[in-house]
Amino acid sequence: MTLKVDQMSASFIDSIIALDQQLIQLVYRSRSLIEGAEYEKLMSTCLRNNPSRGITGVLISHSGWFLQVLEGKAGNVSSLFKVIENDPRHSDFLLLRFNAVAVRDFSDWSMASITVDEQRFIHLANQVLLAEDQAMSEVRDFLCYGKWTDGTENC
Repeated sequence: MTLKVDQMSASFIDSIIALDQQLIQLVYRSRSLIEGAEYEKLMSTCLRNNPSRGITGVLISHSGWFLQVLEGKAGNVSSLFKVIENDPRHSDFLLLRFNAVAVRDFSDWSMASITVDEQRFIHLANQVLLAEDQAMSEVRDFLCYGKWTDGTENC
């Protein structure tokens, strides 16, 4: 009987480890309580710390709101998100998406930053809520080509 329990335990542990290593994408919305130099300091911290954690993503901002995409191994992203949730520079968190992905949308950016207008912010947040991958494609294309898919060049 002990052998079966030990085998089951090992199998369970292997499953947990595999889940922890799964590539995921997490998207949340929060109210930003910072601006100016504090925002720049936040971005510097992201750019310094994210590569060693294997985290990539983008921080989209509009008038005191953040929409952030975090990508990486589930364990790393979950740990970082716990830190972010307790960060006094944010409030009013809403987790919009937490799902497994086959590839990263923002593999070239340890943390990109975009400031957008209200219409674009609402559009992207709604697409994320509807689980439409088009939102991430639009942001990635803007980062790569400097244009939104609707042809506009400004944010």
